[in-house]
Amino acid sequence: MTTLKVTTRVLATKTTKLTCGFKEYKGHKGVDLVPESTSETPDVLAFDDGTVIYTGNVEGVNKSTGTIGMGTSVAIRHADGTVTRYQHMKYNSLKVKKGDKVKKGQILGKYGRPTTGNSTGPHLHFDISFPEKPSADSIKGTFCGETRFYVDPIPFLTKKVSTAKDYRVTASVLNIRGGSSMKAPIIGRTFEGVIVTVSKVENNFGQIAEGQWVCMDYLKAK
Repeated sequence: MTTLKVTTRVLATKTTKLTCGFKEYKGHKGVDLVPESTSETPDVLAFDDGTVIYTGNVEGVNKSTGTIGMGTSVAIRHADGTVTRYQHMKYNSLKVKKGDKVKKGQILGKYGRPTTGNSTGPHLHFDISFPEKPSADSIKGTFCGETRFYVDPIPFLTKKVSTAKDYRVTASVLNIRGGSSMKAPIIGRTFEGVIVTVSKVENNFGQIAEGQWVCMDYLKAK
């Protein structure tokens, strides 16, 4: 069991410990986290701002490999396209529902004491996935009908990780706008073949610099 020096908390506890790591057994797409005290039932917190895309309220344990196996759980889609999942939470503890907008650190529900789903004991399974393959070490999976690529969440929990990504402009001329909307003023232009780095995505617009946004429909990932 490893004590983590977390910078972004998903458990409202002073000390978070790792009991099972990414890929520690075949197909393990995330990490299993516990509080230091075996009597604690801390709140489960949103990793970042986003929209709830799935909730499940499951009582007791089971051997399912599908969403029922996740137990009482929540999934959130974030602005950069990543999805975080929080599994094996306490039955009837959820504070959010599908479609809710949540903020970083917002309470989603309670740590699973007692545990729920396909679980051998109390812990929070936490994972992060991308819509495109970010590295050779990722695990391919499917969730809510989407192909996802799961990565080790520990670097995201223990330090700030840049999710910026390079794209090639595919339009002959692409307007740069002063906001993440077609109604935002045009403040410049970029051209076909130019490589831009998108640090944030909102409303299908990518931020390429402070106050500069372009439509993602005309960008292709490198």
